[in-house]
Amino acid sequence: MLQINRLNYVRINTKILDTTDRKLKRYLQFSGEQMDTKVTSDDVIEYALNLLFERDSAFKTWNKTRS
Repeated sequence: MLQINRLNYVRINTKILDTTDRKLKRYLQFSGEQMDTKVTSDDVIEYALNLLFERDSAFKTWNKTRS
């Protein structure tokens, strides 16, 4: 049976420091070479934020009380 997964994306507008932007661009180059595929800044930011949310125990505790 065909399964369709629909993901909802939102566009955000944000600012980052120029030094962070340079690191992000280098990381995109690095990860693309390592995985032999195109990696976008969207991919990296999505992954990094989810990693932050998972590792921040204070946020996880706080978030449980708000659910």
